Parts: sequence; C-alpha cells; structure tokens
Amino acid sequence: MKKSAAVSALLVALALAGCSSYGPEELDRLTKEDPEFKQMIAARDRMNTQIRLIKDDLLKRKQAANAEIARRRAEYDTFARAESIKIEKYRAVIDAHRNELKREVETSAARLEAKEAELDRLKKSREEVEKVLSQSGEIALSKPEREKWEERRLLISEKIRPLEDEIAETKAAIRLNKRKISFLR
Repeated sequence: MKKSAAVSALLVALALAGCSSYGPEELDRLTKEDPEFKQMIAARDRMNTQIRLIKDDLLKRKQAANAEIARRRAEYDTFARAESIKIEKYRAVIDAHRNELKREVETSAARLEAKEAELDRLKKSREEVEKVLSQSGEIALSKPEREKWEERRLLISEKIRPLEDEIAETKAAIRLNKRKISFLR
C-alpha cells in the first residue's frame, strides 16, 4: 500500500505540475523513488526494442517479398513475351493455311464457272443437233449427212459426260475446302 500511495502522490504531483515536458531528470527521480515504476520503464524499453525489431523484420520481409514479386513479374513478362511471339507464329501458319485454301476455292470457282459455261454451250449444241435430227423427216437428209449429225451428237454427248463429272468433282472440292476453312478459325 505504501507503494500505491507513493505512486498516487507522484501522479498528483505530476498533474499539478501541468503539461510541461518531463525530462530525463524527472524520470530518474521517479525510478529512484518507485522501484516498481523502474521495472515498468525497463519493461517498456524492452518492449519498444522488441517492437522495433519486429517492425524491422516485417519491413525486411516486405522488401524481400516485393523484390521476389518484382523478380517473378519480370520473369513472367519475359516468358509471356516469348510465348506471345510463338502464338503469333502459330496464328500466322494457320492464317497461311486458311488463305491457301481460300485461293484454292477461288481458283476452283473460276474453273467451275468456265466448265459450266462450256457445258451450257455443249448442251445447246447438242439440242441444235437433236433439233436437226428430229426435223430430218421434214428436211431431206441423206444417209451420210444423217450419220454425220448422229456422230456429231455422240461426240458432244461424250464431251458432256466427263465435263459433268469434272463439275461435280470441282463442286465437291470447293465444299470440302470451305469446310476445311471453317475449321481453321
């Protein structure tokens, strides 16, 4: 109790002294008068030292973590750039394949148009020949002339069949290439 009374008296004295700053002399005097307070100050100093050590350790860890993050970020950025270059190369190859197929479709479409025009011309010729042959009763055709017209119709028909096959194959090739293009997106 004697200590508590001394501490209370000390606090009252400090309060009466006002808001003046307390210097080291005041602290020395208080620690000499109250051994319990001296232990509090010693504990405060140890704890402040520990607080400083903890904060220093936290700061070092944060700096190390930030350095590691920066190193890994730089490592990732380098890796990402290299991978992006690979991606662009792969896309360029895919684009080249798609463009090659598109050119094949365009070339095939032009060939198809020419073959269809030729087929139309041959069919019209065959119709004209058949018309002449059907009117042969009305027109006096000699046997050699009639054979010549029959031979002409046969030749035209022989040209039409393979041309129709080529047209069908060309259309199939165009459809196939268009399907291939759709997969190269």
